[in-house]
Amino acid sequence: MQPCFEQSRSLFVQLQQAEGLDLRDKRGQRHELAVVLVGVTLALLSKRDGYLSSLHRHMVSHYAPLMAALGSAPKKAISRAQLPRVLEQVAVAVFDELIAAHFGVALQEREKRWFAVDGKELKGSLGRGASRGAAVVRAIAHDGHHCQSQVYYEGQRESEMVTTQQFLATSG
Repeated sequence: MQPCFEQSRSLFVQLQQAEGLDLRDKRGQRHELAVVLVGVTLALLSKRDGYLSSLHRHMVSHYAPLMAALGSAPKKAISRAQLPRVLEQVAVAVFDELIAAHFGVALQEREKRWFAVDGKELKGSLGRGASRGAAVVRAIAHDGHHCQSQVYYEGQRESEMVTTQQFLATSG
């Protein structure tokens, strides 16, 4: 058995025994949460980019060896459509404590925050003969759904990508 699978097995046992981790209704559960979370954790540790599709591809391609290492009966891997639904029903605080205890890594509160950054052209800002007008780039915090910060740029001379990169570099 490879060392990473031995470590995964102990994490697997911890996930199985964790109180309050699984917030799903017990009726109709098809996938064991501990298996899904070990698969996601291994995918992230394998330097996947964090997108669900990439994580899912890794989980599917490594599902049989993972099940063999965990000593579980190989069922079918979770589907891409079902993965976000299952992950929504995980008690994040409990999972965070388990990961911190198991790997010795604890994220600071600031590191746990997620933002969506998007640019929009402002209505009515298009001048005569111009193809683009003024635009705004906003950063929205996922936890409170409020605008964290925003910056304006002129669409004729600047681009959303460059403005966003400068915005992220200066805003911290």
